[in-house]
Amino acid sequence: MPPTDLTDASNGPPPGSSAYYAFQRCAPPQRAGLIALLRFHVQVRAIVTTVSDLSVAQAKMAWWDAQLDAMEKGAAEHPTLRALGPFIQASGLTAGALRGVIESVQIDLQQNRWMDRPALLHYAKAGSGQTLRNSAALLGLAPPAARAAAEELGLGLRLASGIRNLGRDAAQGRIYLPLDALQRHGVTAAQLQQRRMDTGVLALLSEQTALARQTLEQALAGLAPFPHAQAAPLRALGAMALALLREIERADYAVLHQRISLTPLRKLWISRTCR
Repeated sequence: MPPTDLTDASNGPPPGSSAYYAFQRCAPPQRAGLIALLRFHVQVRAIVTTVSDLSVAQAKMAWWDAQLDAMEKGAAEHPTLRALGPFIQASGLTAGALRGVIESVQIDLQQNRWMDRPALLHYAKAGSGQTLRNSAALLGLAPPAARAAAEELGLGLRLASGIRNLGRDAAQGRIYLPLDALQRHGVTAAQLQQRRMDTGVLALLSEQTALARQTLEQALAGLAPFPHAQAAPLRALGAMALALLREIERADYAVLHQRISLTPLRKLWISRTCR
């Protein structure tokens, strides 16, 4: 059952997005591979929010899984995988390296809460973590330490996203914060869904922001020893995420009521000046 979105993988991330500016930091051939990888990630992840029938979602996941096998044989139907296949092969990866995104969607289809931080990190590692690890491979970062740092960057990006989009996600019934952290601060899921701010919510968001920042900083420190020309897109993503967390703090964590963003000009500046 092929998905309805068959958008050409040559279309890159939206102008003004963090990925758009990060991808400008690498050569066009590498950029094409990263664009195809991102589109695969986005198109598979979209199943979580666009498909309400579980059986239909499972059928779509099975279709994508079969398409990964077909990609390895050069027989993928989806244009994104046809575009991505040569880059995956050239980097030495296999289709199995892409299945984490499918696993992350399967987790989303089974639950909308995460009991503790290890459970949330396992989920983040399967999706964003593996995609960023694969990005490092496409950028030619071969050392295991570089790919591990890229994976950690993916965790940090997912944690930051869970904070930034808390209001939207809670309204959809999903909370990408650990339940034990909510309980520690006396916060309930219903309170977040009703967008009720109090000292407990502020303490929760302050704690979770600090943990996301720590993860991002550790990832960037792990990338520091590797050539800037190769790691620049990853460093740009990390630097923009750190800046976003600072904006969230300056806005007193008003993520339940608004979507806090960096301006495109600021993203451009960060992506060009981060070291």
